[in-house]
Amino acid sequence: MDVPSLLGKELRWGRHKLLALAAVFVVLPAVFAYVTGGFQHVLPTDAPIAVAPRTAAVTGDDLRVARAAVTVFSDPVIYQSRADALTALGREQVYAVVSVPPALADSARGAAAFTVYIDGSVVPYHEPSRAIVRLLQSGLGTAIPRDVTVSREFVGTQYSLSTYLVPSFVVSLTAIVALGYLPQTFEAEAAVLDRLRVETSLYAVVASKLLFFAALLVVPLVVFDAVTAVTGGSVSVLGVATLAVVVVTFLLLGLVAVAIQLLAGFGVWGRILNLLVLLFVLGFSGVVYPVGFFSPARRWVVRQVPTHYAVVTIRGLVLRGQPISAYADWLGGLVAAVGVAALVAGGAIELYERRA
Repeated sequence: MDVPSLLGKELRWGRHKLLALAAVFVVLPAVFAYVTGGFQHVLPTDAPIAVAPRTAAVTGDDLRVARAAVTVFSDPVIYQSRADALTALGREQVYAVVSVPPALADSARGAAAFTVYIDGSVVPYHEPSRAIVRLLQSGLGTAIPRDVTVSREFVGTQYSLSTYLVPSFVVSLTAIVALGYLPQTFEAEAAVLDRLRVETSLYAVVASKLLFFAALLVVPLVVFDAVTAVTGGSVSVLGVATLAVVVVTFLLLGLVAVAIQLLAGFGVWGRILNLLVLLFVLGFSGVVYPVGFFSPARRWVVRQVPTHYAVVTIRGLVLRGQPISAYADWLGGLVAAVGVAALVAGGAIELYERRA
C-alpha cells in the first residue's frame, strides 16, 4: 500500500469516528472561542525590561543610570538602539522598553522625559506596566539632578485578555491532538499493525496518519474564525503563515508521540508518558503567561523548549500582524527539531520492527 491508499484508509476510518473527530476538531474550538470571553483579569508580575537610548546623544553613563533605576524591580538589558529594543519587545524577549533621554546629569536642562513602551498584544503586562512607571519615576527622581517625567506608550493594538488567549488555544489544541488523540488512534490499531507491515511499511503508516491529522488541523482554525466572526471577535487565526507554524508544531509533537508509543508499547505506559509530555508542553511553553513572568530557573527551562517559540511566533502572527520572516530563525529551529524528532521516530520504528 502506498501513501495515497493509506490516506484513503484514514478517510474511511474518519467516517466511522465522526463524533470523536467532531468533538476534538469542531466542538472544542467553538467552546473555547466562546468561553474565553469570560476571562477579564490577570495577575501582575515582573518581567525583563530593555533600556535603550532615545537619540544618538545619549551616553553610556545615561544608560547605566537608567538601568540602575530599573534594576530595583527587574533585570534590565541595555540595547544600543531603540529599534533593536523594540524588535526584542515584538519577539517577547523583553516586556517593556525604557527610552532614555540624553544628558541626565545636566541639571541646567529641563525635565528629563522618559517613555516606557509596552506591547499592546501582551495583555498580562498591561497592569504591571503601571507599577513600572511609578517605580521608575521614583527611582530616577532620586538618581538624577533633574525633574523626571515618565509616560507609558503602547506599541501596536491593545487587546482584551480573551483575544490574547486565542494563540494559546491554537497551540494547546495542536498539542492535545498530537500527544493525546494521535497516540490513541495508534493504540486502537495496534492489533492490525503487523498486518499493515506486511502490506506496506510502518514508515508509510506513520506518515499517512501525520498527514491526515495535519490536514484536519485546518478545520478548528476555520471553526474558530467563524465563531469569532459571529461573536464580533477582532482577530483571525486562519492564514498560511499560522497554518505553517501549526503544522510544523504538530509534526514535531506527533513524531515525539509516535516514538513514545513505539518505544514504550501500546498500553498504559505509552499513554502516561505522552500525557506527561503534553503537560510539560502546556506548562513550560509560555502558552498563557509569557516566559518573562516566570522565575529565572523556570524561564531558562522554557526557553529551551521548541514549542515556546511556536507560541510566541503565533502570537506575533495573529496579534501583532508581523510577517513570518520576523520569526524565520525560530521557524528554522522548529523545522530542525522536526528533523531530530523524525530521526528518533525512525529509530523507534526500526526497533519496533526488530522486536515484532
